[in-house]
Amino acid sequence: MRIAAGRLFALFSYDVAYEIDLGRLRTTSPAAAANDGRRNHAPPRVQYPSPAATLALRSRPVALAGRRIEAEVTLRAHEFGAVTIVLALPFDGVDCTALPALMAHLTTDDTLAGAARAALDDALAQLAPAVTRPAAGSYMVEDYYVIQVSRFDPGVDAPALLGTHRDLLARIVHCEPQPLSPSEGDEVLRTAVTYHPHDLVVTDWNVALVFDEEWEDALDVLELLNVQLLELRFLDAMLDHRIGELYEHLSRPHRFFSFRREVVRVRELAELRLDTATLRERLVNAVKLVGDLYLTKIYARTAERLHLGEWQRSIDGKLELVQKIADVLSSRAATARAEILEVTIILLIALEIVLFFVR
Repeated sequence: MRIAAGRLFALFSYDVAYEIDLGRLRTTSPAAAANDGRRNHAPPRVQYPSPAATLALRSRPVALAGRRIEAEVTLRAHEFGAVTIVLALPFDGVDCTALPALMAHLTTDDTLAGAARAALDDALAQLAPAVTRPAAGSYMVEDYYVIQVSRFDPGVDAPALLGTHRDLLARIVHCEPQPLSPSEGDEVLRTAVTYHPHDLVVTDWNVALVFDEEWEDALDVLELLNVQLLELRFLDAMLDHRIGELYEHLSRPHRFFSFRREVVRVRELAELRLDTATLRERLVNAVKLVGDLYLTKIYARTAERLHLGEWQRSIDGKLELVQKIADVLSSRAATARAEILEVTIILLIALEIVLFFVR
């Protein structure tokens, strides 16, 4: 079985700033356009309150399966500071039995990642006027690969893929060249979503197969999920770093006039909690799910596969720890103020006694 018509989409999401002004980006870059993420043949089931801005970049040659292929490159910018470089490569004529090994190679090889990073570096100048608080140093990145198939040769439908070709389908998205056990195959295909006999979406940790001629909205949902995973990882890493700094601060010897330092730390922690809450609110509001239908199922099942809920719970736990540390620092600052007040009162009394005897 071969892919008669299809493409491979390599998604590389980067955290480049605290915020991107999409209105200004569309003004400064006329090529940028909004994408509302709606399927044409049905009422909208996934709504984007603030759609990402899409910017077409110049194509780039990349190596794929020993061939040099021209990849179409698109940039998608989100208001919460993340951008995704989308590499679209033709995938016609690819032998499906070779896909598990090919995807295992692509997910560990840096060829496509290097092309995506080069495209991002070229686009940063266009993004600069719309960026607020750009990220310093290397950007955190999250990758995802989507195999889009319009037709197979010989032709098959979704029931045949989930039946006769069940093991092959599971190994493709699981990037496993060797056969899987029936229980593992069932676990991988637990995310399968089909709406008509001729459409099917199966997602795993970093590879998805989309068997559908109208694939654009499914790709948008998967790209947004990849961005949400990136931002949750970013928040988790940032909180880990700040908590480490706070523990180091708490381990330092207590100084007599240290209340100003504690007050500054408490103010910084309040800003940290506000920034984290703002970013999480934007992530949650980036997509609105309506009903329990095609795209909504894709989003919910893939979010479970990516463990987004576990990442959010981890962030919640670290925010609670940050709050406890802030309470400790506030208590230390209050204690330092009280100590200074007591010493001041003692000094004033001593001064009055000295002045009495001097007179």
